Amino acid sequence: MPFLRYDAEAYDEMLGEIDPADLPPELPEQPSGEFEYETAEAQFNHQKLDPAPRLVLDKLLAMKATTFRVTYDGGHDEGFTHPAALFFGDRERPAEDVIRDLATPEFAALCRSTVAQHGGMYGNSAEIYCEAPDDQVAHYALDELAHALASRLLGDGFGTGEYELYGVFTADLLTGDITDDPSAGKPAEMG
Repeated sequence: MPFLRYDAEAYDEMLGEIDPADLPPELPEQPSGEFEYETAEAQFNHQKLDPAPRLVLDKLLAMKATTFRVTYDGGHDEGFTHPAALFFGDRERPAEDVIRDLATPEFAALCRSTVAQHGGMYGNSAEIYCEAPDDQVAHYALDELAHALASRLLGDGFGTGEYELYGVFTADLLTGDITDDPSAGKPAEMG
């Protein structure tokens, strides 16, 4: 898991609704009110990704990308991912630079077609993708991959609960290993 901070009032309310015999043994009796780190590792299977994230992963692998670093945050209602960087062997490139390389008319058209046929993570994905310029389509596609990988590491619906979370993970695009980083810095807006 990431860095988590539970809402003490909501935590007490939740505990009051669960039979004490059903509580997991590692659950703290009362949260500290501070962010606490819990380790996390996961695997993803390239072939089991949804079509839109798999499409951008295929393109990144063709570009010789090896590792994807993603930051995430959220809580209370939703979780957010933010593509940070991609590694090409030992060479690190900011995600925004890679997005510019992805933003070809051919790749954007393929993304639009894939999302129109299979859907995406946004509620009206086909419309959003069709109305966006090529660079924004490439950004959406990389976001979809980041979100898919975060969901493998943190669970579907990460960020929906009476807590705040943040962190950074790296995904090895060749092996499928996803590892959370215990040295992640806290976003400034999380006080």
